[in-house]
Amino acid sequence: MDLWWNSPAGRADASQPAPIGPPPGVEARRDDECSPVRQVEMFDPLILELATDRNFDAQRYLLANPDLADPFRDGLDPRAHFERHGRAEKRRQLAAFPAVPADRRTPGVTLVAICRNERRFLIEWVAYHRLIGFERIIIYDNETNDGSESLLARMAAIGLIELRRWTDRPGRSAQRSSYEDAVVRSTTRWMFFLDLDEFLNLHVDGTIEEFIQRFPPGVSAIGINWRIFGSSGLVDAGPEPVIQRFTRASQHRHPLNRHIKTLAVAADVYKVLPHRVRLMKGDYVDASGSALDPGRGFAPVHHEVAQINHYAVKSRCEFEEKRRRGCVLRTPADPEKQTHRDGSYFEDHDRNEEADLSILRHSDALAEEMERLSGLLGPDLGN
Repeated sequence: MDLWWNSPAGRADASQPAPIGPPPGVEARRDDECSPVRQVEMFDPLILELATDRNFDAQRYLLANPDLADPFRDGLDPRAHFERHGRAEKRRQLAAFPAVPADRRTPGVTLVAICRNERRFLIEWVAYHRLIGFERIIIYDNETNDGSESLLARMAAIGLIELRRWTDRPGRSAQRSSYEDAVVRSTTRWMFFLDLDEFLNLHVDGTIEEFIQRFPPGVSAIGINWRIFGSSGLVDAGPEPVIQRFTRASQHRHPLNRHIKTLAVAADVYKVLPHRVRLMKGDYVDASGSALDPGRGFAPVHHEVAQINHYAVKSRCEFEEKRRRGCVLRTPADPEKQTHRDGSYFEDHDRNEEADLSILRHSDALAEEMERLSGLLGPDLGN
């Protein structure tokens, strides 16, 4: 059964099971704040609708028509395009069920990830990001079959995450389409996109909210640099948390660390990619507050305030598992879906030049939170 529980990850009493959501293929939609919840058939998770004068929405129109992304960047008015061309061409837009108007979204942050067969890392990753203040965590399940299904379902049932089943579809990137879905269905102002091998490491602030408060109101996207962590010479997987097993990293100025991951105001995004977004309005800055042109998802390296600890390979054994999982960014027919990490990928990302223990300040709190969550999940799923 698909579980579609929309409770925030940080609700006050996660020891009480949250209600189970609608059955598979059906989703709860709230038309306005006071109306009762009703069920809406979801024939496709990323449903489209015909754009009309009545329902036109610039963000959803642009997301559904990627050929307009570059013209919009160069000054195209989406409404004018619809009136001159889109109506006659019967252009479509994302239907976005359930859409929450931007002015009714909470001021917090939703953390979004897509996963496939990463069961052993789920509890640590969720526990860690709850510790640093993420209001809501959404995980898209991309056809897992390693036992993650049961663990994710239980996490959703007790309110730790919101779970969305996300299958491969011809011609569609599971990762990009899940991010688009998250953007238009956001209930929080901010949204952050990470993979399960990435941990946000705040060097100055205690929580994600404190980090965001550093930036002026006109900022709509913040790019945070990777720091690549290597295998620390480990060959086999171990029972200890990822952040404790892998403490050797690349030098700060290594070229791979120019990659960014983006924290963005969901309502201001008209194109979303794994590393960057395009903005309808607002400023794009790096973690230090300097203006940023994200280009293809790269930026000068600034780790002073925050970094993304990217455990790209982990141990050799875990890397081989990752390689076999394939790449969720690639479409099903892409010949590189299963070969994306072949060749020299391991050697290129196995960076162990320097020790970086900064994230270990959370070790004690993380151990306590993981133990608490394991107890809530039960003996069959919490180990």
